[in-house]
Amino acid sequence: MAIDLNTIFKYKVPDKDKLLTYGFSDNNGYFQKQVPIAKNQFTMIITVESDGNVSYKVMDHAVGEEYTLVRVEGAQGSYVGAVRAACEKVLSEIAQKCFDTEILKAEQTKRILHAISAEYGVEPEFLWDRYPDYAAFRRKDNAKWFAIIMTVDRSRLGFEGHGNIEIIDMKAKPDCVEDLLKQDRYYPAYHMNKKNWFTVCLDGSLPDSTILPLLAASYRCAAKS
Repeated sequence: MAIDLNTIFKYKVPDKDKLLTYGFSDNNGYFQKQVPIAKNQFTMIITVESDGNVSYKVMDHAVGEEYTLVRVEGAQGSYVGAVRAACEKVLSEIAQKCFDTEILKAEQTKRILHAISAEYGVEPEFLWDRYPDYAAFRRKDNAKWFAIIMTVDRSRLGFEGHGNIEIIDMKAKPDCVEDLLKQDRYYPAYHMNKKNWFTVCLDGSLPDSTILPLLAASYRCAAKS
């Protein structure tokens, strides 16, 4: 089985300083490092692009060419398996030492997270193993949720096409929810009671200055029994 880079680097964002400290060279927008593997019979060349994309190739010293079998899905055998395992070990170590974990990535999401922490003194709770990119926020005084940020496929909200989008569910009085849903860019609550919750996208379609007062109202709403 070929190495699954998407799994190794899931939720990972490269840190330039960490890459340089680890021995990567900066090559005008991408970073590269060579690592000897398999008792120095091969050299692994790892490339990290500025957007976080990671690629690699393995050079065979004996023939002076790329050892492509390591990336062939159907290639099997103890020899290729050992080389593949060595590559996976190097990549996993790079993911751990040179990348930061960033589950929620949208720029607006980051600003909302900062605002929640600063205003209410609470941090996201990642409660569901099945949904590692769902973050719940509770009031400290009664442990009631006042917001949930989730990563969902765009089609879940009725958009055309596919692709992940980060959204936030917030609470409101039923009549307020009803009024909001009559407006553009407000959606029925995803995975929550649609009478008392509603959803907006954290893609900049609504400005922070609109979302933050709604978040404050949701926080107050969660105070009630």
